Amino acid sequence: MVGLRSRLAIVLVSLALGACGAASAELRRAEQSYEQARYENALSWLADLEPNAPNLGRDERARYFYVRGMTEYRLGHRPEALHYLAVAREVSGEDSNGLRPEQRDLMTRTLAELMPTEPMTHLPPPAAAD
Repeated sequence: MVGLRSRLAIVLVSLALGACGAASAELRRAEQSYEQARYENALSWLADLEPNAPNLGRDERARYFYVRGMTEYRLGHRPEALHYLAVAREVSGEDSNGLRPEQRDLMTRTLAELMPTEPMTHLPPPAAAD
């Protein structure tokens, strides 16, 4: 009976590790798509990854929420961008875990643009006219 339990435990651990590896690979694909300005593709990868985001390590979660927020921003989805970037800021913490300095700076500037200015609202202000 102990042998069966041990084998079952090994199988479960292997499945969990495989799922983490797959999620990491999806995150890398989403980041590559974002960096290549293929925002619709990035959003597809990120949407597929969303159910697994809580299982990612802290650094990968910060990267996930950052890329998701910036992708939403680039697509003009301002409320979604505000949400995901605010979560990225919280997950990355004071030390900006998981984010490069230029990402942290861009996130800070984008959040400043998206923060609601009207009292009693949760929506970001409309995009500035070009």
